[in-house]
Amino acid sequence: MFSCSKKIGCSKKISCSKKNRVYDETYKQTKSKPILKPRLNPRLKHKLKQIKSKPTPKSVIIDDALTSKEFTELFLDEELTCGICDSTFSLRQNELVATCGGCYKFLHCGIAGKCVGPNCNFIIKGTDYRESWCINCVPKTIVINIENTGSVECDCLCRVCLDDPSTSNKFKRKI
Repeated sequence: MFSCSKKIGCSKKISCSKKNRVYDETYKQTKSKPILKPRLNPRLKHKLKQIKSKPTPKSVIIDDALTSKEFTELFLDEELTCGICDSTFSLRQNELVATCGGCYKFLHCGIAGKCVGPNCNFIIKGTDYRESWCINCVPKTIVINIENTGSVECDCLCRVCLDDPSTSNKFKRKI
């Protein structure tokens, strides 16, 4: 193969790429070009090796010698934040009631209820479960989402189930 310079110009059978690699036009038509892998910066490569070689700190690993009672005590002392009022509660206080199916935040207040739609109904070991939602994640243009809210026993309708044609029209009444 011949190489060319940009000053002289190329013949019909030979062309240049940006990195002065020469390809035949017939080669371009019949076979694909080789895939070029990007080079890693040498400084980043050195830092990557340092990060990989660092051992994990022992404080991150849970001690296997804990008894089940000690583990339960540590677990119950864990503090969680309510997604609506930002109050923190430990699991021991038993204040948190549900998690929202839209924003996945823990809730102790601002609960819209459990969705009555078909997409939020789950059957686990023969028992029906419905997904809970907060007042910020349900549409506020539907009567069922405004009339009776505030506890897990209430009913609501999420946005996904509102758009589903298999949801009953009695739940889709608008204001």
